[in-house]
Amino acid sequence: MTFFYRPILEAVEIIARCGFDCVEIWADHAWDERDGASSAELKAALAKHNLKSTVHCPIMDISITSPNRGIREESIRQTLRAIDLAKELGSRLIVIHPGSKFSRLERNDAHWNYQVDSMGRILGYAREQGVLAAVENMDSDKEVVSVKDWGDLERLFSDVGSIEQWVTLDVTHLRDTDRILSFIAGAGSRIAHVHLSDATAEQMHLRLGQGSLDLPRIVTALRDAGYRGVWSLECFIPDNNEEKLREELAKAQALFS
Repeated sequence: MTFFYRPILEAVEIIARCGFDCVEIWADHAWDERDGASSAELKAALAKHNLKSTVHCPIMDISITSPNRGIREESIRQTLRAIDLAKELGSRLIVIHPGSKFSRLERNDAHWNYQVDSMGRILGYAREQGVLAAVENMDSDKEVVSVKDWGDLERLFSDVGSIEQWVTLDVTHLRDTDRILSFIAGAGSRIAHVHLSDATAEQMHLRLGQGSLDLPRIVTALRDAGYRGVWSLECFIPDNNEEKLREELAKAQALFS
């Protein structure tokens, strides 16, 4: 999404030129009517630039827990289609977003039933297709969000009856270093993917060093937990600025030196 306002094939080329090893393909970007590309074109571009990939599920105007059945079913359909995209690209994994309530007044039990049913279908399909699906923790400050931390994810996997329990840890969604460390202690080796950016109590997805998170401590905790996956930068870079993205990569590399 760093280069969402560029055609996706151009974005892939820029990311390779900046020195990255892997790119996260957002399904919304890949499917964009004007700036998207086919899975065959994307696969060729990744091979040309020697980039590995992950895929992010679609998020625009969809909700896998919508109380509107039509919207819910279409949202699930698009998420399953994104799993197909990950398989076609040979991606390492796909990031899956849990659903949120339409309103804080929505009944908790009804919402959770939709969550469990939808996620069960999505994770089951990913397993059938041989695609690793890593469920992401969502914004901890939003009342309508029902999957915020490891405890929520653990409950979700249990209620779904999922054999595999892979997660994407988004550090900025937790906003607090101690909460992130607690998540890492609980999830441990089930963390399959990391979204890395900085945060304050008021803002998320900040560039590294612009927030209040103790990023070196977080990185150390993840390494100690055995994490060997992709560290995916998910910070806002204004104006699709290539030089600023290079700077961000240098700051990330310094965390691991």
